[in-house]
Amino acid sequence: MRINRIARQIMLAATLVGAWIATSVLAQTPGGPPQTPPGQAPAANLPGAPPEEPPTEAELIVDEAIKKVAAVKAVSADLLQDVKMLGQKFQIKGRYLKAPSSKIYLRLDVSGLPGSAGTMLQVCDGDVLWDYQKILTAESYRKLSVKPILQRLDAPEIDKTLREQILSSLGFAGPEALLAGVRKAVKFDQKEEGELDGKAVWIVKGGWRDRTGLVVPNQGPVPGVGLLPPYIPSFATLYLDKQNGWPYKLDLRGRNSTALIDTRKTGIDGKKIGAKSSIERQDPSELVLVYSNVQFDPALSDAEFAFQAPPNVQPEDNTEIILKSLDQAIEFQAMQKRTEAANAAGSVLQQPIEVPAAPPAAEIPK
Repeated sequence: MRINRIARQIMLAATLVGAWIATSVLAQTPGGPPQTPPGQAPAANLPGAPPEEPPTEAELIVDEAIKKVAAVKAVSADLLQDVKMLGQKFQIKGRYLKAPSSKIYLRLDVSGLPGSAGTMLQVCDGDVLWDYQKILTAESYRKLSVKPILQRLDAPEIDKTLREQILSSLGFAGPEALLAGVRKAVKFDQKEEGELDGKAVWIVKGGWRDRTGLVVPNQGPVPGVGLLPPYIPSFATLYLDKQNGWPYKLDLRGRNSTALIDTRKTGIDGKKIGAKSSIERQDPSELVLVYSNVQFDPALSDAEFAFQAPPNVQPEDNTEIILKSLDQAIEFQAMQKRTEAANAAGSVLQQPIEVPAAPPAAEIPK
């Protein structure tokens, strides 16, 4: 179906831009947080995992920006993403608001794809998080009661990394999640000082580090090594405010190809299907995300975070499912800590105890 093809294109473009847009454009799934299977540690903590490379100077700048942006209490911003990919051109226009007490507003509108359009809206007034999506004429409404979820996330047993993943999946993370996603996927190894629209910025550049999830049309995942196809951006440039870390611009571009890439499907015999003349030349992709009209500590009213579904709509509510998952995570984390404490105590008890030798018995005179 055409709508499925369009959705795949949009989601691929969104994935390349980073975590925040990836979870927002036609793909948000507030039905549950990302799960780590019970009894399994997060991948980064698995025994035998390769040690992480020390961060470059450019990556340290990005890390500092993530902290600064996450610490912002209130902000308003417009965003625009221009996408050229796989022969399609479209735009994602949006508005982002954040206020204290877990108030969030994010609207994204997709336009420019022939015969199709999409809208995503997330609104939280501090009590209820609403998620509305519309693709062509199809609409969906979801809601979550956020207070009990946030209370569970404040439990000391919840790992910090897991907490951040859950908040991001629910929509409570903003540009800091975008930065975190790009930081994970891109190895930034160049930095320079510059200026963007009159603002002093750091300009950091790099290329893909993590190819997980990147696919070649009709062929599956991209190879782990070698040049990437032109439609997948190979070069990333990020513009960060030197003072507050805000990501004013993210520019992702593909590599110019000097040869045709064979995109024909592969048959069961391992041979390509169709004539070589059917191979299409692929232009390099361009994805540019820009934040504008960024205002810190703006005057925001409660009305800007209000939402009401139509009376004839029965929204999907997955609050209980998420709470049950969080309770399981808390129980597992608590059990893991008890086991670690018991093992530590056992290692002390298992040490050999030195018993002083008994003094020689006194010799009894005969």
